[in-house]
Amino acid sequence: MSDNIQMLTVWGGPCSSKTTTALKLALELASHKKNVIILMCDFTAPAPQTLLPSAPTKGKSLGELLSLPSISQEEILRRCIPLGKNDYVSLLGYQKGDNAFTYAQYAKERAIDLLTLLRHTADYIIIDCDSAFSSDVLSAVALETADAVLRLCVCDLKSLSYFASALPLLSANRFASARHIKTLAMVKPGQDNGEYQNAFGGAAYSLPFVPELEEQFYSARLMDELCSKPAIAYNAAIRDIVNNLLLGAEVIAPPKKAWSFLAKKKLEKEKPTQEPPLRSIRPLMTFKPNPEKKGGGIFDKLRGGKGGRS
Repeated sequence: MSDNIQMLTVWGGPCSSKTTTALKLALELASHKKNVIILMCDFTAPAPQTLLPSAPTKGKSLGELLSLPSISQEEILRRCIPLGKNDYVSLLGYQKGDNAFTYAQYAKERAIDLLTLLRHTADYIIIDCDSAFSSDVLSAVALETADAVLRLCVCDLKSLSYFASALPLLSANRFASARHIKTLAMVKPGQDNGEYQNAFGGAAYSLPFVPELEEQFYSARLMDELCSKPAIAYNAAIRDIVNNLLLGAEVIAPPKKAWSFLAKKKLEKEKPTQEPPLRSIRPLMTFKPNPEKKGGGIFDKLRGGKGGRS
């Protein structure tokens, strides 16, 4: 794929591991020192609470953000939830108790404004799209404007039925189905997926079913690494998607500093420049420059007018 893929939408039917896949892709990007925001569009079962049940989310709702008179990078960052101890990944979604009637409806232009600002806020944006995108403006806009769409196809009749109903809604040219990367998801051992692969029109990647991954989901431990033997193929597939689809054309560069959502600052002392004495006269005193503050937080980047991908 091209090197312009910064925003990736993960889409599929209900229970097709969209949230899990989006999170694992973000964690793989984080291992490459990339700042990632996961935009979670589902308001029927807000995902941040299932991933971080003990994290404070009051005042950090995506619905509140979309209801503001205007959106800015500062307002976006104020509602981002850091993914545990990971300094590179944050979540942006609805909070517990939100529903379709909690906030006022917003227009398509507001969703476009949000996605445009997100491009300037992080290195990569991964969008966990709602399966019912026909009733969710943000998900529909994400399917239309994202650089690529990872279409998760589960090898069962329910998934075939879902796409038979959903794909005609994306037949307009603006949705550019050529940008869809078909991926088999939750493929169980011994399952004959060849027939399903033909029914879906082929598949570029295959994500196997991993019992350990299911355990992580139900125990809110998706941030942990997968270490079981069945997870080897899954981890390899996630790496392939990230390396080939997102990082394929990037030039190897020195690692960036992670975001600091608490705007942590470190002091870095500069070594004084020593000059040789003139005419063998010993200098009376040596001045040392004051230590400079090195602003590593993303808020410091925004104050300097910098953000997003460099």
